[in-house]
Amino acid sequence: MAETFSTSEFVVPGTFVRVRAEGLISVGGISSGNIGIVGTASTAVDETHNVSDYDAARGVFGAYDAYNEGQGSLNLTRAIEVLFRNGARTVYARAVAAEANQAAFAAAFSEVVKDNVNILVVPELPTTEALAVLGAILETAENNSHDLIAVIGSDAATVAAIVQQAPTNDRIIFTTPGFQAFDVAANGGAGGDVDLDGTYSAAAIAGLLSTLTPQSSPTNKGLAGVVRLSQRYSYGETKQLLNGRVLVLEQRRGVRVVRGLTTDDGAFTQITTRRITDFAKAGIRKASNPFIGKLNNQRVRKALQGAIDGFLTTMVQDEALTEYTLEVTASRADEIAGRALVTVMLKPTFSIDFIAVTLVLQ
Repeated sequence: MAETFSTSEFVVPGTFVRVRAEGLISVGGISSGNIGIVGTASTAVDETHNVSDYDAARGVFGAYDAYNEGQGSLNLTRAIEVLFRNGARTVYARAVAAEANQAAFAAAFSEVVKDNVNILVVPELPTTEALAVLGAILETAENNSHDLIAVIGSDAATVAAIVQQAPTNDRIIFTTPGFQAFDVAANGGAGGDVDLDGTYSAAAIAGLLSTLTPQSSPTNKGLAGVVRLSQRYSYGETKQLLNGRVLVLEQRRGVRVVRGLTTDDGAFTQITTRRITDFAKAGIRKASNPFIGKLNNQRVRKALQGAIDGFLTTMVQDEALTEYTLEVTASRADEIAGRALVTVMLKPTFSIDFIAVTLVLQ
């Protein structure tokens, strides 16, 4: 490179300038709400398209069939319509042929996750198949340093069956019930209302999540594109579902999320904790990668720490974190091995799920 030199090479007198720009490295924009979806369509099969509105998606993939037409029906654009009605802005969609099997959906998602996606949905598949396909995709992606979450809906009819379906996975959000929607293809093309099962509620939740910053909880948030649920739960049933780690929708001042839960039974119960952590990981990777191949000395490590520190400071300013500590070190053995060690302690911001009120009467 022109802006570097080695002093051992000086022969001809002159002024040589070395530019060290490591201190200017910073983190650019990071996506947190891009959605990846696979479904059946009549055109553009086995192609991934980045669509930003429903009309564009329909132009690429064609119209959907009437709901419940059985095997061979086309539903990708139906699911995309639900996504955009509930706030989605960037959707990476890939079509498979009608009557595609589970393996075809899995192969399609393997292609979709090569793009910049954060949230996965597959409303067309039955719940058990969706869990099998997306569970494996999430695991593989995480092992490849691509942190994703998936939203899956339940197609079971009873509360007990829904709870039985729910997995234990900190990267899966499991939701119920289904909802009523207008189907333009119903009644021979005249249109009419249909009850979409809970698998399509996953698309509505994914659309909502795409509008929220990582630290914003979906708890008590309304779904703009859902007017009426196909089933309503009693207080006891809602409590049973929440205890089973199911994200429940309720009809109250519109349709809204009761509580934003993943299916994890540990540290990542709140969706915000999972998303904040993934956002921090993505930012730290983006700040660190430009330093690979540079000198492993104190000056460069200080610049690396500064780049990461700048990113984490913005997370504190945005109230995603309450505080953090950061340390970048390398022993002599680490330097020889080409390692720089980054140690970060994060304190994510948690959402208010409960407000305890004590009334003192005098």
